[in-house]
Amino acid sequence: MVWGTTIAAYLFLAGLSAGAFLTSSYISRKYPKAVTVRMTGRFISPVLMGIGLLLLIVDAEAGLKNPLRFIYLFTNFSSVMTIGTYFISFFMLAGFYVALMELLKKDVNKWIEYIGVVFAIGTAMYTGFLIGVIGTVPLWNTAILPILFVVSALSTGIAGTLLVSGIVNKQVVHLVTSVKKIHLSLLAVEVFLIFTMFLITSTSNEAAAESVASLVYGEYSMIFWIVLVAVGLLLPIIVESLELINDRKMSQTNEGLQVAAAGSHSIVGTLVTEMSVLIGGFTLRFLILAAAVPIAFL
Repeated sequence: MVWGTTIAAYLFLAGLSAGAFLTSSYISRKYPKAVTVRMTGRFISPVLMGIGLLLLIVDAEAGLKNPLRFIYLFTNFSSVMTIGTYFISFFMLAGFYVALMELLKKDVNKWIEYIGVVFAIGTAMYTGFLIGVIGTVPLWNTAILPILFVVSALSTGIAGTLLVSGIVNKQVVHLVTSVKKIHLSLLAVEVFLIFTMFLITSTSNEAAAESVASLVYGEYSMIFWIVLVAVGLLLPIIVESLELINDRKMSQTNEGLQVAAAGSHSIVGTLVTEMSVLIGGFTLRFLILAAAVPIAFL
């Protein structure tokens, strides 16, 4: 099986979709007045998941020619793909339901939303387990990878939700301060997980060392250091930190002026931060797939 750009896009969109759903669920409870952010997360989640699945179906040409292969995905319970298929299916159902209720301006059944949260987390983890079960590729076959993909899914989910929300209403993204703090923490954790995974994996065998070397100083080093590390991680960490400092100063103003102060913020910081995170999220998955070197058997 060839794991190319299309699969990287699928993994990225699946994680982003799950993260957007989780972000909207958190917003609905923590910031009930941040309607724009909540609605954005709930609307983009099923749409992005649908696009990701479409890419996967198009990429699986043999499946289009032989539909029984897709049916097999639901019946082979010894396969991680089958488990993931159920995760995604239940998550999609819950996501579409929540989005529909939001569109119809009706109350969302909390139990269905809770089920959606569980399967959103499962979907985010599955994107890491999907490639992690391939034991012949040591860069993928590590316990850290599913955790890394979950953290990245949450980060890109927040980024996608805030980016669209900021375009619709630039004031509201500066009022969900705890979300921005969580986002900053996730980015820092992501940096730690990436380099920890590289450190542990590179010492396991020759194939693993080659994979890490191609990323750190080899074929993919320019993309890794410039696009992923600099643009996708360090830039948003710096900008998000500066915005949080600025938000804190604004919050220390008179209570009656706080909303007006939030409205005076520029949307530029949000655009830069969230777009950079999305670029980094896709690049992470592309590099993990592209740089993987399988174990050579004699």
